[in-house]
Amino acid sequence: MLLNQIIFVGGKGGVGKSTISSSLALHLSLKNKKTLLISTDPAHNLSDIFNLPYSQSSIWINPCLFLRQIDPKQEVITYTQNIAKDAKKLIGAHHYEMIDRYYKSASENGMTQESALFDSLVRIIALDQDQWDHIVIDTAPTGHTLRFFTLAQTLKTWSKTLLGYQKKNSYLYDILGSPSLENHSIIQRLEERYKLYHQFQSILTNPQKTSIIFTLNPDLLSINETKRALLELQRDKIHIYALAINKIFPSSSDSFLQKRYAIQAHYLEKIYQDFSAFIHWKIPYLDKDITKEEQILSLLSHISIS
Repeated sequence: MLLNQIIFVGGKGGVGKSTISSSLALHLSLKNKKTLLISTDPAHNLSDIFNLPYSQSSIWINPCLFLRQIDPKQEVITYTQNIAKDAKKLIGAHHYEMIDRYYKSASENGMTQESALFDSLVRIIALDQDQWDHIVIDTAPTGHTLRFFTLAQTLKTWSKTLLGYQKKNSYLYDILGSPSLENHSIIQRLEERYKLYHQFQSILTNPQKTSIIFTLNPDLLSINETKRALLELQRDKIHIYALAINKIFPSSSDSFLQKRYAIQAHYLEKIYQDFSAFIHWKIPYLDKDITKEEQILSLLSHISIS
């Protein structure tokens, strides 16, 4: 089973995305593949999995595995400062204080943090991909992941629209003989962003470039959320590589576990029927917390991955 260069691991909260993405990244790095493991989840579970103290700095786990946990709060500071800097070019100096107050307030907004996170991750994938054999992204829960996957197309279209308006204005300025240096600077920035989003969207929708692993547990809520998510992703022409069915109970002689096993067997059959078009990774429920390298690797030990 050959994985592509870019690997997203998504799914509902609590289904095991972090452990699966960690296992994939560690597995690839031990095959001497230079691998970047990224977390976009503010919970920062990856530090706990690798038994490391949390750090905003990037960390080498081994000679081929590099861990980067993107902090939305830190990213939004840089993001809003850059936007404020551009905004100040369009107004008088007496409005600078107002602009600073506005963007300081905006930086505390969850949507702004999400945009900053998106911007950072897009740049890593689109601009730094040649540095890595694989980039594995441990995403936040499903809603965040869906917005991330669909935002590129939205922003690509929006950038193109703004670019058209700005070029039209530039043409009018030239006819009227008005100064247009700043307008040309804005056009250049819009062209750069449009190219960036276009490049990322091309990577995301290329099944030879990107593998999307959607994680779920064999329970009703997880199945329903996965079904809605897959429909939305397929509508946007985003290819799903495999479903990781995680936390599968073993059979047991205990009466309580026998009942749970029977319930789960029903949901597993439903998964196989409802998602028959996809590759299925069947991952057992482990009897220990995953905090050591051998435990991380054992998660996917029965799956053949190249």
